[in-house]
Amino acid sequence: MADEDSDKTVLEGAGVYFLSVVEASQDCIRVISPDGAVEYMNAQGKSLFEIDDFDGRNRRRYWPDMWPSESRDAVEQALCSARAGHAVAFRAYCPTARGAPRWWDTTVSPILENGQVTRVLATSRDVTGERMAETHRQMLVNELNHRVKNTLATVQSIAKQSLRNAGVEPSVRDALEGRLMAIAATHNVLTDHNWSAASLREIVDGSVTPYSANRGQLTISGEDLRISPKPAVVMALAFHELAINALKFGALSAPDGHVDIRWSVEPGDQLYIEWAERGGPAVRPPEKRGFGSRIVETALPSELGGAVALDYREEGLRCSIRSPLAALDKVDAFMPLG
Repeated sequence: MADEDSDKTVLEGAGVYFLSVVEASQDCIRVISPDGAVEYMNAQGKSLFEIDDFDGRNRRRYWPDMWPSESRDAVEQALCSARAGHAVAFRAYCPTARGAPRWWDTTVSPILENGQVTRVLATSRDVTGERMAETHRQMLVNELNHRVKNTLATVQSIAKQSLRNAGVEPSVRDALEGRLMAIAATHNVLTDHNWSAASLREIVDGSVTPYSANRGQLTISGEDLRISPKPAVVMALAFHELAINALKFGALSAPDGHVDIRWSVEPGDQLYIEWAERGGPAVRPPEKRGFGSRIVETALPSELGGAVALDYREEGLRCSIRSPLAALDKVDAFMPLG
């Protein structure tokens, strides 16, 4: 009865209806004094935290002291914000009184009277199952990424050995190996972002930089954008083919050659990318279209739902790419990386 009397004292004036709502909640609800002491915890909260003697051991206890050391800073900051009149939320670990591991989503809100914070309301929801499922999913994703990376390395090795043993000329072997390396590099970028999106800047940088004699041969500029996995792989291959072409016949084959890669978002949510070479040998249109040309002129615009134009100017190749932003991320809306 002592617990019930104390609870009624804390909530005196709140009304029977409010008390019934709090007690009916499936979450843990606490009322905390301005100095941070726990004054009240509903019955469900005591059950969730496996507290048998709230009145004897926990009432008037400093709330952050009820959390383990790794979670205390988050609790202290939330309590401080609520005292200042701001509602905040955090997720943190806290075992039950009997030692069972638990994760909690907690919302901390000020209770105001006449504009002054008189108490703090803290509501915690058990999200241990969700947390464990998320951890398990991430473990599986990490294992899958590891296996795919190993598979790509195995494919590279098999292709290299098979083509060498078959007497295929080195230029063909190098071209295939470079394309596999471009795919592998993009896979690494996507893995870093949990396969939700890749950075356009990282795609361009990873596809082009390995083929320049020095960083001064490249200018890469534009606000970084998110690219979903499928267009990211095609874009990586396209930039790889442009870089290989520049290394063999264009600006990257000359010590003073330079490649400018710039992109911007134009009206109508259109992405415009320009590849411009200068300082290399005189350019002539190719006599036949190879694999690289088909990637750039056919596969890339098809994947992006846009247009690609190649201009074989004598002073240097120009390639312009236009695409609606929606094609870069077909699941989520366009969002700059930050």
